[in-house]
Amino acid sequence: MKRILSTAVAMALVISFASAAGAETKQEYQHRFKLMLDYAVRTNEYIRQRLLDKGLAAYAHAMAEKNTSAAEQMTPPSQYAGLHPHFLLVLENIERSLFFAAKGELGKYRHYQRTVRKELQILEVLAEREHLELYMWDRWR
Repeated sequence: MKRILSTAVAMALVISFASAAGAETKQEYQHRFKLMLDYAVRTNEYIRQRLLDKGLAAYAHAMAEKNTSAAEQMTPPSQYAGLHPHFLLVLENIERSLFFAAKGELGKYRHYQRTVRKELQILEVLAEREHLELYMWDRWR
């Protein structure tokens, strides 16, 4: 019961965040970008270390779905137009990998994780060119 309640509260917060996800200024985009990416990467790493907990992976998948949906509604400033598709690919592939982790289909999970790693490398190069820090805190790697 406690788990269901905490899931419902978290989902409500993410849904309210998603409705305000359209970024209009460079600063707004940067803040949302950093928060959403950092959240996705940290969640991804946390689940990677706990792959046998399918319930936890299902919860993380639901959150990743909302995070990805909110990112799809963002409008990047022209400076970040080339970076945004890779940002979306990272979030989408994390979401897909978590879906398969929750199902216990680890082969498919690993497939999407390989794509996440490749897209993160591309995103890091593009962000560095734009002098945009990707992570709000030290990386969990």
